[in-house]
Amino acid sequence: MGDFFDNPPNWAVVIDWKWFIIQKKDGTKIGIAWHLVNIPFGTMEIIGFLIPSERGKGYGTEALQLMIDYLFLFYRNIIRIQATANVRNKASQRILEKAGFRIEGTMRKFLFVRGVWTDYHLLSILREEWKEPQILTRKTSK
Repeated sequence: MGDFFDNPPNWAVVIDWKWFIIQKKDGTKIGIAWHLVNIPFGTMEIIGFLIPSERGKGYGTEALQLMIDYLFLFYRNIIRIQATANVRNKASQRILEKAGFRIEGTMRKFLFVRGVWTDYHLLSILREEWKEPQILTRKTSK
């Protein structure tokens, strides 16, 4: 059993995650995003937040599209990217839907938010729905 923990098989390495800072061109930090990879199942989960004063200015939409492009370009084995959004947070839902995400269902009483069990939508975009990068471009060697 000790060998299992020292050298786990590929299927046992389920989670890989990375953090990203969202910032303006002038370097002002305005948010954070991260992704979690469930490697054997080809699923990626993304999460992000902007500071309240920077919401509604298009930064969230651009950051999400950059993240989608990056993930589908970098992780070739990922077949879907998913996210959750509070059912009352219409702005988050709108950003995800503009980027091609679709609501798959509602997770009832998913998180305890400010003293209340809150429902969340589960949304996803599949690799075949993404088609090509919207912001990032592939570099080709000549």
